[in-house]
Amino acid sequence: MTPTASTRLAGVVLVVLLSLLAVWRSAIGTAQDGFSIDEPWHIVAGTSYARGEGYHLNPEHPPLVKRWVGAWMPDSFKLRPPRPLKEKEEERRWVQETMYQDNVPAAAQAVSRPAMWTLNGLLLCVLGLLLSRAFGLAWAAGTLAFLALEPTVAAHMPVVMTDLPLGLTLAIAALCTGLLATTWRWRWAVATGLAMGLALTAKHSALAGLAGLALMLVAAAAWGLRTSPREALRRTAMGATAALLALVVLWGAYDFRFKADPDGRDHYNRPIAEKIGELRLPHWQQSLAFADRHALLPESYLWGLADTVRTGVEGRSGSLFRIWGTLYEGTPPWFSWPAIVASKLPLALMALALAGLLASARAARDARLRWPLLAVVLACAFHMAALVGSGGVWGGVRHALPVVLGLAIGAGAALDWAWRCRSRAWLALVAVPYIAAFAMTIREPSAWEYHNELVGGTADAYKYFDNEGLGLGQRYPQLRDYYHRVIAPSGLPLYSRFAPEEILRADRIVFRRQVETLDDTNVEGRLTGWFVMGMGTLLPVPQADWDPKRDLKGRVLVARFGPMGVWKGTQNDPRGRAEAMGGRVFDYIYKENGQDWAKVALRLEEALKELPMAIPGYFELGNAYLRLGRREDAIRAYNGMFVQKQMPIDPLVAKQVHAQIDALEAGTPLAQLKPLRSPWLE
Repeated sequence: MTPTASTRLAGVVLVVLLSLLAVWRSAIGTAQDGFSIDEPWHIVAGTSYARGEGYHLNPEHPPLVKRWVGAWMPDSFKLRPPRPLKEKEEERRWVQETMYQDNVPAAAQAVSRPAMWTLNGLLLCVLGLLLSRAFGLAWAAGTLAFLALEPTVAAHMPVVMTDLPLGLTLAIAALCTGLLATTWRWRWAVATGLAMGLALTAKHSALAGLAGLALMLVAAAAWGLRTSPREALRRTAMGATAALLALVVLWGAYDFRFKADPDGRDHYNRPIAEKIGELRLPHWQQSLAFADRHALLPESYLWGLADTVRTGVEGRSGSLFRIWGTLYEGTPPWFSWPAIVASKLPLALMALALAGLLASARAARDARLRWPLLAVVLACAFHMAALVGSGGVWGGVRHALPVVLGLAIGAGAALDWAWRCRSRAWLALVAVPYIAAFAMTIREPSAWEYHNELVGGTADAYKYFDNEGLGLGQRYPQLRDYYHRVIAPSGLPLYSRFAPEEILRADRIVFRRQVETLDDTNVEGRLTGWFVMGMGTLLPVPQADWDPKRDLKGRVLVARFGPMGVWKGTQNDPRGRAEAMGGRVFDYIYKENGQDWAKVALRLEEALKELPMAIPGYFELGNAYLRLGRREDAIRAYNGMFVQKQMPIDPLVAKQVHAQIDALEAGTPLAQLKPLRSPWLE
């Protein structure tokens, strides 16, 4: 039946209302949230973009979200004069000083939240309209209702981060691609190109899902040979047009400039040649270097892609992962990502998604639905395959949001099937999971932290996972208020830095480091006061020689704020002091540009006696001895990480260090050897 103008209008109204429902649900689930740790970076960078200062700040992510929010920032939002920044640490400090010391964070958040609700709400509307066109209004309504009720989606709606826009734009691109493969009309070729371009400007990891869609288009175009070579050629032209449009959108996001800045120079925190050169996977290094030499893509995009490969594909040099309550050494197990998604979806919506997948398989018998369904499946499958092969488990479910979008689309099939059955009983049955999901999640104080009953609920999730899905700094306002209400009046010092130093100073929170300087002599680690730590502190970690019964003795948990706990008492922890000394040395080298390498070596030798499994310590100790010209000590220090057997070593880090040891043992002149760049800087 051809829909009338009135039914089309009713469909549009329903899509808009469900998108507004998602915004309302998000407002409830994020009402108490402060900034996530990444938002100030994106906001400051985006405002810089909007004011014509180039794209050198925060090139780790493409500019869609940053440009959108930057355009919303008022003229009263202050930016510091641009200056050269070295390394991420210095750039992050500069950005955080801009946000927390030169501006009012609450005022900035009051602008950024509506901006992101608007962006994500618009993308939800577009997704709903495309779903209605591809599968029908009931299917679209079922999908949008799923997304409106899903806590992780709600948590990301107002956040100035790239994960939800990626999921939405990739789903939009998949539906446009499916409609193109179904109809082979030029308007869908144009829509596909624009949607793919938007996905490219949202986040670099869009490339995996888009690769799946591109392969599908190639196959669908070749299928045209069954009709005639001319038809296959026509389809190929449409696919090529879509690809070209996607690149035009990407280049347009960078003002059609290869260089990041208007003056044609590089002002990144690290030169792009070095950024690409430090990649440890040869095929990625060579491909990106080729693209940079020949200006195939905007240089800022290539810089960010190199960073994505370094942190997401190669991993952040972690080698210990808590997955479903078990610590795994080396590389994350293959089931890490399915486990993460399974722990975050409300059980009612999970059941709905499973039922929807069955309904989708049945719906695929209809030739009109086959290509759009296949496109969604391929986009999700390629994205999941990229995740499984990566080291990015630290990011948690936000890295898997395209998969959550795919499950939501599958869930919409259940409502569509019930609607087509014209059965009130089936409609009521399908409505039950939606109602149950609302009832089970609406009272969660923080939608970001939500975990389902399979892992004991939100309160016990820290026992099963240790990733950013537990929290990303949003509990800062409650911790700040607790400090001023309880900790400060007690007169006892606070020994934890539970937020960036810049915001702590701006909010008059006085804290002490457990190790203030490299001259610290408190080797017993005896401290009395307050300690703010993650709840995972309560769990033993044999590989790190952490025993909470022993190491927390004398301290009592007195308050909890989501994934963060507050302890009070006296610490007697030489291992904790050794760990703090390692962190202090890291700050001395990379934040303060310290040059006293003899003192660095002395303190690291001291710390490694207590914590022989501290891999970064051997890394910096070897570098210190190299700078001091002590070849044999450098060899011994680098080898130390392989002598200890408690903590596994990231294979790519091990390869890097072995190459350095081989060069030292071969007698390479020390002047020709550079200290190894720390993989923990990223």
